[in-house]
Amino acid sequence: MENSNVSKLNLWCWFDIKPGYVNVDGVSWEWIDEVFDFEKTPYPFKDNTFDEVYCSMVMEHIHNLPQMIDEIVRICKNGAIIQIIVPYQSSPNLRWDITHIRGFNLNSFNHYHENSIILKNGKFNVERQRIHFLSNETFLKSDAINLIPDFFINLFPKIYERFFSYIIPSSNIHYELKVYK
Repeated sequence: MENSNVSKLNLWCWFDIKPGYVNVDGVSWEWIDEVFDFEKTPYPFKDNTFDEVYCSMVMEHIHNLPQMIDEIVRICKNGAIIQIIVPYQSSPNLRWDITHIRGFNLNSFNHYHENSIILKNGKFNVERQRIHFLSNETFLKSDAINLIPDFFINLFPKIYERFFSYIIPSSNIHYELKVYK
């Protein structure tokens, strides 16, 4: 899609259409701006196109996640922000959908960080990550319910992840990544 005014991408949007974004999905609906298979590369965008990419509940479905990440970084401008929301490693939501391939935790994107000893050429920095107890704002008004558990979970997230995440499972984890080239 060639639209120089739009520099935001909403990947696998389904019904979550975001104004001001290029809304893409793997299925053709009348409200979708672009349709393509996320497993196949290259994606139909030029290098350094987007200032922001939003991926909510996408990456847990992708078989070749490193390839997807490379493509997202390729189409992002230097300094672009990538917002990712995915199921947390202990989430009950991770197991109810048989198309979910993986869960995520605090270390999931460490190999891509600039100081990674595995990938000598990092692609982004993890600017922020936050574990959320409940994922759906409409479920029991979970924003209010999340205040106390989210506070304690994220006060000492590594301790929570190591000792308590499977006793008191959280729903998802949000990442904010900043691309550098």
